[in-house]
Amino acid sequence: MPVTSFFRRPDPGAEDANRQNTLVLIMFFAAGIVFLDRFGITFLFPQIGDDLHLNHSELGSLVSITAVAWAVSSLIFAVVSDRLGGRTKWMIVASLVLFSTAVGLVGLAQDYGTMLLLRAVIGFCEGPALPLIQGAVARASSPDRRGRNMGVVIAGTLLIGSALAPSIMIGLATALNWRLAFPLVAVPGIVVALLVALFMREDRAAAAGAPRVKARDFRLVLANRNVPLALVGTTVCLGTNIGFGAFAPTYLHEEGLSRSTATLVLTVYGCVIALGSVVAPAVSDRVGRRPALFAAAICSGLVPLFFVLFAHSVPLLLASLAVGLMAGGSLTLITYVVPGESVPRELMATAFALQIAVGETLGGALGPQLGGALADATHSLKSALLLYAAAPILLAVVALLIRETAPRMGKGTSARKAREASGEAALS
Repeated sequence: MPVTSFFRRPDPGAEDANRQNTLVLIMFFAAGIVFLDRFGITFLFPQIGDDLHLNHSELGSLVSITAVAWAVSSLIFAVVSDRLGGRTKWMIVASLVLFSTAVGLVGLAQDYGTMLLLRAVIGFCEGPALPLIQGAVARASSPDRRGRNMGVVIAGTLLIGSALAPSIMIGLATALNWRLAFPLVAVPGIVVALLVALFMREDRAAAAGAPRVKARDFRLVLANRNVPLALVGTTVCLGTNIGFGAFAPTYLHEEGLSRSTATLVLTVYGCVIALGSVVAPAVSDRVGRRPALFAAAICSGLVPLFFVLFAHSVPLLLASLAVGLMAGGSLTLITYVVPGESVPRELMATAFALQIAVGETLGGALGPQLGGALADATHSLKSALLLYAAAPILLAVVALLIRETAPRMGKGTSARKAREASGEAALS
């Protein structure tokens, strides 16, 4: 081997890819822990309700208060982040440490008021995490990997916070006690916060040279038509996902499936959707955001439809869930990828947080309520699932109306450059 080979400089491209992969892996776990700590409590509602003597309305309010606090804080701190030039590392660390601490204290709650206060604190501390995480990943990603990388982060929320959450929370509560489960699930959040502090790098030179964001500049977030359209799509997407997730277990039970069979179906569904949150954005990196989002929207409607059609044929139902490989990417594309590529880079976190705030407040609140009201009126949960099958048609219409933003596509590249140029001019 030539002596000079020992003195070759490392490949900058390989180093950049390694840094991206490390950051994305850490943020995968960070996002997953955020959603585990947010929704994990719902799997322990039977024990918590009995212990604290809470009715269904009070238990439901523990979820609602978290959503409201989450929506408010996500927008507030995303704006602060953008005004600081996208320097988010220590804000992410603080969010992880604070909400993990609050989650650990849940086990000490002795009454409804204390529990409600802790859930509000958890929501307020968790709210900034996902927009800031996605903003950091988007800024660190090369254009041809941005969609895939942001999809991996969402996969963490679905895999850890949805597919694995029942086993984690119920397993800990069964083996120990529901009060001890919360301090234990709080520990990984502290560990991931340490990893973010150690391994996340911020381009201080780029941040220092970036145009300073002023209060009046936030109008640019809504200046591109993609962002208001994405608000509609995100509301539909979250309303459908949360509503379907709330009623699917009960529907399978009412259709006569055993607990073990229903658990199998829901676990497979959660895993396929988690995988889809990576597959569909990766496909969009190749074919463009519009066609990928359109396909994801159609597949999102097929999932609840197949639950209705094949509930009594488990093999067919499991096979039909393959459409989740595209359906799982709808939220990533409409909430993060398209808005993030439609605004100046300095305003990405605000664009993400705006999607979450509106989507959580409208879609997250109305989706389950409309489905529940329809089910009560028709005396059948099948009606609710058919509503969630029809709603994504509106998301498909949104996909046809948005402007293409994928960097690989010629129009997307030139449009992106024009947006960044005009954005910098407006921000300067």
